[in-house]
Amino acid sequence: MKTLVMTVLICLAFNATAACPVKRPGEVPVLPDGAVASEEQIHRAQLEAEKYLLQAQTYMDCGVMNRRQHLALAAQLEEFSKAYRENIELQVRTNIIAEK
Repeated sequence: MKTLVMTVLICLAFNATAACPVKRPGEVPVLPDGAVASEEQIHRAQLEAEKYLLQAQTYMDCGVMNRRQHLALAAQLEEFSKAYRENIELQVRTNIIAEK
């Protein structure tokens, strides 16, 4: 009986130490349209994007997901990063054209 109780307690202790310091990232931040967004909106979006990506990376590093979940989150992050880069490039091009 003592062995069974000790085994359960040890398993619980390992699970407690394996807990992830952050929770799974929520919804993907909404990116403003780079062609019409102000610099302030782009800056706020950048901060939200960086926060989201950092939280997602930290969560992925915890190793609490199975392979399918890990791959799905990685694909979601890749898609978000691509959309973010395209949005920034669009704003840069729009600003260059506006300055001429």
